[in-house]
Amino acid sequence: MHTEMTLPTLGKHVINALLNENPTLTISDHTEKAKMRGRKPKVTKPPTRVERQDLLRQQILSLKEVLEDGGFGPLLKLPKTLSPIADPVDDPKTGGKIGHVEEELGTYIQRVSIEDNFYQRQPFDHPEDKIYRRLIKDFIEDAAMPEAKIAALAKGGAAQSLDEAGVTYSVIDGLQRLYCYCIAILLVLRREELLKLRCISEDAWTYFKPSVESRGDVKSATERILRRKIRYEVFWNITLESLLHYMVTFNTGQRAMSVQVQLEIMRRPLLTALEHAQIPIFKDTTSMPGLSKPKDRFAASDLVLAARAFIEANPQLKKPDEAADLLEAGAASDFDTATDIGSIKDVVSTLTKIAVGIQSKIVERYADNPANRYILSGGGIFLVSFVAACGKTRESVNMLALQAAFQKLDQVLDSGKDDPLNLEAYQRVLHNIKSSRGKAMRRLVFDTFLRFFNGTTVDLDWVDAARQMSL
Repeated sequence: MHTEMTLPTLGKHVINALLNENPTLTISDHTEKAKMRGRKPKVTKPPTRVERQDLLRQQILSLKEVLEDGGFGPLLKLPKTLSPIADPVDDPKTGGKIGHVEEELGTYIQRVSIEDNFYQRQPFDHPEDKIYRRLIKDFIEDAAMPEAKIAALAKGGAAQSLDEAGVTYSVIDGLQRLYCYCIAILLVLRREELLKLRCISEDAWTYFKPSVESRGDVKSATERILRRKIRYEVFWNITLESLLHYMVTFNTGQRAMSVQVQLEIMRRPLLTALEHAQIPIFKDTTSMPGLSKPKDRFAASDLVLAARAFIEANPQLKKPDEAADLLEAGAASDFDTATDIGSIKDVVSTLTKIAVGIQSKIVERYADNPANRYILSGGGIFLVSFVAACGKTRESVNMLALQAAFQKLDQVLDSGKDDPLNLEAYQRVLHNIKSSRGKAMRRLVFDTFLRFFNGTTVDLDWVDAARQMSL
């Protein structure tokens, strides 16, 4: 008689047959044996460079908690009011003060939070870079490090005293060293575990291993490195313009410093000043992978590029792939110190007017038009080229002329027209650009705003500007 077996019954018969074949095996043994006979074990791919950098960054961001969990909390003294080791130096030119400070590494990494300083510049692949790799190794082996430079900032701008409540600290010079110090702590603390965490490569660990192991056991090595004295200069009672003066001064004995490099170094305080002006900023270099920029926020990188475009009155600027590209720009675009100091003040006021005042009016006027509503904050080309036209107006005449131009633009936006900026015509002109689109788009926006500002046209005439460009 044929007996029909259900699937569970069939499974029971198979298991019993396996057990009868070898009574000493357990069900779990047979299950494991069946798995071994099945598909091949999945091979984990090594992380990409970007993935490895992000994993390492996450380890650095959680470093304080990891150290506390490991029993090193007493060495992580909370930062107190800074006490310079000698009387501060007064600078009669800027009215600022400069002091020298010594404090343990465990305190220093909390005072100048790596998280707050991330967006100054996208970090290098330090464990793979030959120069930074050597710096990390030397630091682990107790080599002396050069002084960093730190700015003490207040919410309102200049911190008049180190005792002032709410003072924050920004790394002016020494961000990469700070990153290397944190990596060095991780190496002596977690060692080969960083390989399993996919934070460093096999080659990097092979390079660091002898130095790390020469420091002794994990506990003593970690305690030793956290007690290392870090020396740095602290600057306070300084404005953004004064900070720029210091940046120029520091580099006069080394290499001419173009305004691009000055703004790159100043990115942190520049963006802080813009944040104080209520400009909604998206710090793109600190965002997690997959996190999109909100349409109503301005990318930090766009604002920094716009600042450069304003000072140079040049719409044809592109985001550099590396900070080193800025250093290779040569002396042709250098400015004297006095001009640069005045420019930064004008940059802040201009970007504030555009990103707060004009932006809000465009958002309101084009509320039902998603394509044009966030045309300023949505992408770099329109914003940077518009700001460059503002810079050209200031350069050709003065800031009063630019303020008058903004009044004209406000009148147009308040006119009640459905499309006060004629952006539908702008989109049609863009559609007809077939070659060198980026360069042509930048010039189109620049020329159209400039012609409107200087009175050549009574409104934003995109079609006429394109005709003059032979587009």
